[in-house]
Amino acid sequence: MSHFTDDLIRTATEEWDFFGRSAYNLNGTTVDGKKEYQDGAWQRIGTYWQNIGGPYARLTGKDRGYPWSAAFVSFCMTDAKVPPTKFGKSAAHSSYINDAIRAMVSGNRSTAFFAQDKRQYPLKPGDLVAYWRGGRPISIGNALSVGYYQSHCDIVVDVNSASAYVIGGNVGNSVTRKELRIDSQGRLTDTGYKWFVILENLL
Repeated sequence: MSHFTDDLIRTATEEWDFFGRSAYNLNGTTVDGKKEYQDGAWQRIGTYWQNIGGPYARLTGKDRGYPWSAAFVSFCMTDAKVPPTKFGKSAAHSSYINDAIRAMVSGNRSTAFFAQDKRQYPLKPGDLVAYWRGGRPISIGNALSVGYYQSHCDIVVDVNSASAYVIGGNVGNSVTRKELRIDSQGRLTDTGYKWFVILENLL
């Protein structure tokens, strides 16, 4: 792994530690961490918004009507010093998911992430896993024509022979680590969410 990837995993893990190590495990157990509305947590989320900048810089973290999961991912990328020419921070996951799909369509492997079919691609630390939310199904094939869509990304921080561990923001009102089921080849088989694409880390 490159130092960018190492730093990305480190930042995501440090943020997870800060929020009290909230976790969803395959055996059904959960761990509750610090919630977004608690003192210390909302200020941290405000930092994520300030990193996005523009009209979002006014958000303090107390603005609970604004989903902050993409701001979390963007903060991790910035903290890992991923060049902005390779990853465009955004308040919407669909923005950088679509960038990765465009890279796949054009064969451009000089960017940060490259879209991969979840049925064929073995996960590795530093990748992003993405699912769609809302009423309209999203796929690699229709994402670019839809443009903006409700979605979520988690950062893969570890992969073993049976599971992948991913960290995401605004999961259970916290920064949370999820354990996901994979097959013997490392391909994502989890059915708990509407996964539709893997973003291969090219950093």
